[in-house]
Amino acid sequence: MDIINIFRFIFLVILCIVSYVSKQTEIQRFIDINKPITYFSKGLKEKLLFMRTGETYYNADTNLKESVINKEYIDSRLNKNGVNQSITVQQTLNSLPIEKVYVSPYYRTLQTLTYSLENHPNKDNLIAIVHPMASEVINCVNDYILDIKQTKKDFNMNSKVKVDWSLFDNYVKKIKYDENFYYFDFFDAFEKSEKKEMYEKVKDLYDNGNVEKYKKVLANVAKLSFHREKRLESLVHAQKRFYNFIDYVKKDNKNTLTNKSSKILVVSHAFFMKIGTDSSPYEENMQDFYNNCYDPSNCEILCYDLTPKY
Repeated sequence: MDIINIFRFIFLVILCIVSYVSKQTEIQRFIDINKPITYFSKGLKEKLLFMRTGETYYNADTNLKESVINKEYIDSRLNKNGVNQSITVQQTLNSLPIEKVYVSPYYRTLQTLTYSLENHPNKDNLIAIVHPMASEVINCVNDYILDIKQTKKDFNMNSKVKVDWSLFDNYVKKIKYDENFYYFDFFDAFEKSEKKEMYEKVKDLYDNGNVEKYKKVLANVAKLSFHREKRLESLVHAQKRFYNFIDYVKKDNKNTLTNKSSKILVVSHAFFMKIGTDSSPYEENMQDFYNNCYDPSNCEILCYDLTPKY
């Protein structure tokens, strides 16, 4: 019996060890699968290219503490340097066989798009698709939209570079916010009731043409966020949005993904691009965010591998 019990004990120990190793492998596998892996790199070798906007008046203001809540920087436009940067990058873009373009709905991204592609050899065949998921990560005044109706008037199918708003319009139909405030759909820092109250207030001011008060209330929303030390759109939400956008691009271009001789260009924003360069899962730790992410300069182009090998 003693020998039998010894064997039983050994057998149980082995089972425990196997179970433990198996569990650790399972945990490790789970972590690996769910850990966002960055597929960004410098250069132009991949199918998908991301380009940050040119410099804006907001970017050029070195007083960051004040600029992030300055109502005059809502949906900030390109400054002279930003226009020149967008024109300069033509030399690179004109050498690329671009077949499709996605662009964020902000005025500065559409300015950058127009200046950078207005002399592209394939310009007449390009239609830039306005995609809400490519919007900037929402945090400060520069991440709000000032007047989407004016933006649509200035950039459309009759512009130097044709702009298609239909995907954006279809998105807006599915949410509970007016097109000018579609980005409220990304807010997850406030309770629903509080967000609803904020939305109704700014929408009423916007609809009634009370521009200055409208801008002031929006700036106060940013102030409230900074006072609470909580982003309007969490990094977790922004990261999910980034990968939702990548999934859309993959599906929308599934027949040409492996053909890297033609390119897809996305004109977007610094923080939105940073989200994709972080190789670690997100928590709301801004210092980790800055340490882990690559910060693209204005009009810098990064390429993204749409066909990773797992």
